Amino acid sequence: MSGGSDPRRFDVSEDSALRLLWILLPMLSFIGVTAWHLREPAPFSTLIFDITASPPYFTMGGSPGWSLLVAITVTGVLCWKYFQRRVQLDNGVLTVWSTFYRRRTAVVDMQLDEAVVVDMTRDRRQGLQCRTNAYSLPGFHSGNYRLRGGGKGFALVTDLRRVLVIPVREGPTLLLSVEQPQQLLQALRNDRG
Repeated sequence: MSGGSDPRRFDVSEDSALRLLWILLPMLSFIGVTAWHLREPAPFSTLIFDITASPPYFTMGGSPGWSLLVAITVTGVLCWKYFQRRVQLDNGVLTVWSTFYRRRTAVVDMQLDEAVVVDMTRDRRQGLQCRTNAYSLPGFHSGNYRLRGGGKGFALVTDLRRVLVIPVREGPTLLLSVEQPQQLLQALRNDRG
């Protein structure tokens, strides 16, 4: 780092790992159906890669075992990325890492006077309307969204009852679930000077 202070990290609100069941149960069902069909030899295919509407759904080189490998790999990556999240303030820039996404926002571009902590289960004006490029599970939202009140948002939401909403000039509104939202807000104000 050149010059400035050490980066400050802010703890993301904890949430239940049971949310991973929304990933694991469908994938386990897929793996079970595919494994059931592995007991029968796959019909010969001259295609290197074949997609079907019935199990095992796709084969490579005539082998349905690839369906299992892909399902297990996708499940592992989705579960691993679920836990990849961090909020850090360093040299006037707030960086939010959330699963597959990262957003860097200069503190000078934030409208900190309009920042509020909201309960998204009660205040529907601040809610997320639809995903544009995001990773979501019930109660967990990560990535880019359209907001109910209009405009774009970047979310790292793990606790719908306590979300720090920070409007940004010329950029998406930040929606962050941190353990101590007021502490983050004060650090941003101090950093701006």
